[in-house]
Amino acid sequence: MKIVSLLPSATELLGELGLEEYLVAISHECDTPKSVLHLPHATGSRIPTGLSQAEINSMVAESIAKDEALYTVNAALIRELEPDFVVTQGICDVCAVTPDTIETSLRGISCTLDASTQIISLTGTSIQGIFDDLRTLADATGTNAKAVSAIKAARADLAAFSAPTSVKRLALLEWVDPAYSPGHWVPEQIEAIGFESVLGKPGDHSRAIHWSEVKDAKPDAVGIICCGFGLEDNAGFAKDALLDKDALGWFDGPIVAFDANRFFSRPTLAVVEGAKRLHEAFEIGRSSGDGFRQINANIDRL
Repeated sequence: MKIVSLLPSATELLGELGLEEYLVAISHECDTPKSVLHLPHATGSRIPTGLSQAEINSMVAESIAKDEALYTVNAALIRELEPDFVVTQGICDVCAVTPDTIETSLRGISCTLDASTQIISLTGTSIQGIFDDLRTLADATGTNAKAVSAIKAARADLAAFSAPTSVKRLALLEWVDPAYSPGHWVPEQIEAIGFESVLGKPGDHSRAIHWSEVKDAKPDAVGIICCGFGLEDNAGFAKDALLDKDALGWFDGPIVAFDANRFFSRPTLAVVEGAKRLHEAFEIGRSSGDGFRQINANIDRL
């Protein structure tokens, strides 16, 4: 069995099923599990490195308006590898390669994929949807028992949170320039720990919002989970927002930066770990931990 994964979340889910050894190519953004990082990249990005959030947002908006793909597919490599499965996603054109991108890329070479190659498109936009995606992969690869076990463990972890001492109004931001509300599974992560998501509800799409909407929501705490960024970058974004009177300069409650790439941005079982980080940061009140750090407003404004 040979598998090509065109997105990081698929690679992580395949790892949950113990299928790393069957991967023959991965996306340029795959970083988990470490055992597959030597594999060739079947995708690339048209977004240059080093851009600011505002520049990335502008480029993405322009590409969407022109109906241009943000990612490239190395169709020749995929054809050469002759995989049994190619795993992509149908959720977000911004996040990773979509089935349309694959079809367009394959159309440009002399031979398309072998008729026996199955393209699996993952579509989970909720925690249940993530479980369903894992089952889809398991059904295709004959690893159902591992999927059942992993999902059972994830459900148990989500059910293990005790009721909070008080129901905090939590605002998580998936981007800060401009500000974006939390979408898809992120409000569920908030509700899993007994808090209220004041900017997005389960099933909502992330959307651009004005900072006045954040203020009007009257959050007790704010979390910075800019999509695709790690802890250090998000800590920097949080500090910038705190120093900007038009952003979070008014807010004097706890602000915590998270490793969004590991725990919030990707539809994998790691979203359960993300809920645990929210609990540690905002319910237990730890100032830092694996994948999160509180940003001290008073010090950072000096």
